[in-house]
Amino acid sequence: MHFVDVAGTPTRCIIAGDEAAPTILFIHGLALTAEVWLRNIDALARTHRVIAPDMLGHGFTKPADDATVDVPAKIRHLRKLVDTLGIDRLSLCGSSYGALMASLFFLDNKDRVEKLVINGSGSCFNTEAQLQAQVTKLRDVFGPEKMASSSIEEWHQRIGNNFHDTDKVPRELLHIAQLCYAYPWAARRLSETMAVMQEPERFRPFRILERLEELTCPTLVVWGRDDRGGSLESAQEAIKRLPNGDLTVFDACGHYPMIEHPKRYNETVGAFLAKG
Repeated sequence: MHFVDVAGTPTRCIIAGDEAAPTILFIHGLALTAEVWLRNIDALARTHRVIAPDMLGHGFTKPADDATVDVPAKIRHLRKLVDTLGIDRLSLCGSSYGALMASLFFLDNKDRVEKLVINGSGSCFNTEAQLQAQVTKLRDVFGPEKMASSSIEEWHQRIGNNFHDTDKVPRELLHIAQLCYAYPWAARRLSETMAVMQEPERFRPFRILERLEELTCPTLVVWGRDDRGGSLESAQEAIKRLPNGDLTVFDACGHYPMIEHPKRYNETVGAFLAKG
């Protein structure tokens, strides 16, 4: 684990692999941390330099009190992170809201991105009405007042709701989430992020569904058949519009294929990254 100074913001990162190897940047989703990738980092670090940060305003990456954590700020922070680490070109792998950040990063930095992996992302493929309904549910369970005093059991229920098999929810992910989001600043910043997503006029410039044809790099979409965060049908429709996209569906899988089926996931993503 490292803390990287990104323009004055201490940014917690899990970093693995050879510095000379091709880089892949993992971006987690809302209300979580870099630990969502613990089942994948070592396997993919055999061939890549892996960077898995806590996103701005999440986990242990605390912004300045007067700083914004809106979508442009998150994208700038990711770009400054890779600049600080001396990375010129990279591939991106995002989960849920993190897949939206990865897609927007590509659109702003097309000359730097080699490949893109989108994992279970209603943030990318849901309609405005679907997204607002989903975020309303999230705010009910991830509100600041609930986050501050949540037990491990409550976190297990909260995260496990998005799993096909709740026995596969990693204990370490629960403990880290409980610790991080007990901080008032973290719960408040998460609430700010979700509030914007519920305001169509403010969030519309950052939607990807209407811009899928612009995601021109090789793109792998990985989806769990039982994902409650976004329907498989939405992914199947989206893949028709991606110029260079492939869809892989995991059976007996919810919102986190990288956790529920790590071996198959690592093989699938590794093969995609290795393709010329």
